[in-house]
Amino acid sequence: MERMRSLDEINQAIENNKLVIMIIKTTHCGVCEAVSAKAASMLESRASIKGITVYMEDVPEIASKYLAFSAPTLLLFYAGKEVYRAARFIRFDELSHVLSQYESVI
Repeated sequence: MERMRSLDEINQAIENNKLVIMIIKTTHCGVCEAVSAKAASMLESRASIKGITVYMEDVPEIASKYLAFSAPTLLLFYAGKEVYRAARFIRFDELSHVLSQYESVI
């Protein structure tokens, strides 16, 4: 998963890739690290999905832009539009199912 440090980088990644998973997290957050690691391992076998991470400390305006008021927040974008959101408690079985549906469209 690639770390983004500005809104411009984030917007470019979302525009230039059909499927993007973005994890918004904070430093010193054990749950954030666990979610990020699990998402990264899930994406290893899914080359069509771009994975990005954003620390709220790096890009403070990310919280208001994407209405992410708790960490971690996981967002899935398809063709530049948000299609899935999960915050705090990420259900990876549900996420895997949603990813499979969007991958079949590509």
